[in-house]
Amino acid sequence: MLLSLLLTACTDTRVLAGDVRDVWGNPVSDATVVIEGVVERYRSDSAGRFTIDTEQPVTRVMAGKDGYIKDIELVPAPAEEEGDYDPLAFALYPEPEQPGFYGVGRTEYVHLEAKRIRVVGTELKHYAGLQDIAETGMSSGTPASFVFSSTLRSSELARMNLHLSRLDFVDHTRVKGVLGAMDATVNLWIAGEEVPFDLKALPARDAYLITTREPVVPGMYAFHAQDVLNEEDERVLLNLPKEMQVAFPFEIL
Repeated sequence: MLLSLLLTACTDTRVLAGDVRDVWGNPVSDATVVIEGVVERYRSDSAGRFTIDTEQPVTRVMAGKDGYIKDIELVPAPAEEEGDYDPLAFALYPEPEQPGFYGVGRTEYVHLEAKRIRVVGTELKHYAGLQDIAETGMSSGTPASFVFSSTLRSSELARMNLHLSRLDFVDHTRVKGVLGAMDATVNLWIAGEEVPFDLKALPARDAYLITTREPVVPGMYAFHAQDVLNEEDERVLLNLPKEMQVAFPFEIL
């Protein structure tokens, strides 16, 4: 009896609480919540909330559900020696239906369709750009986020040399030709200013999060590999595999 009382007195039970939502703030019910090193699984309720009484030290917690990319949160030690853990807030990204780029819009994903890069110009000067950009809009004023679903490994993704460019429209211009400057109808969206971004792997085998480092202003933009929208040698572009002769444009409204 005395031993039992001593063990009970030495056991610290702390509360670990929080909620599970999608990236748009909607509750995710019946999500699985797992404490690292603990076999038992817990579930979020209809409002996405969970409360766990635990005697185990907690450092990492994972939340997930079928159809979503799981989220992992680090748990700092309680501020008070016998206090509870600070509440956790999980934000789950839905799993994309297929590989590609998905802008995180205000309420849902915005799928960026691949567009074939076209070349216009002369033997001495050409423009590589896009025509007929679909009206794929996202909001301005904040850093833009995208989920990139790909079967490429991290090392292969690095060799992809991904770029994000703001696009400028060129209608008519004069280009250098073998007989001198000549008028040319370009009618293309071409790469302009580069937009810096950060890319990190999500806790999934084939998903990455892309976030611009600064808020984006209204305009047309496009992701492209190997800087193909800035390639000055037409032969380089045409010698790439066809799946790389494309860009993924979108509009910031």
